[in-house]
Amino acid sequence: MQEIVQRYIASWNETDPERRRKLVDELWDDQASYIDPLAEAHGRDAIDALIAAAQAQFPGFVFTLNGPVDAHHQQARFTWALGPA
Repeated sequence: MQEIVQRYIASWNETDPERRRKLVDELWDDQASYIDPLAEAHGRDAIDALIAAAQAQFPGFVFTLNGPVDAHHQQARFTWALGPA
């Protein structure tokens, strides 16, 4: 699960649109949804667009894994941070 979460974080940091989309396609099912208090996206196209929008809103910032991944029963919980590289 640690590797999947690291790849997930990498997808949020990938600024090349083609490489980012490849990561999104590898990590997300075509029926997947992403929901947090500030955004909601359904499907790979919308998830990819959401990541691109976050990158545009915070240029030069990177997402980092901020602690260990707690995983069980095919679920993961983790803390991330966003800030200057």
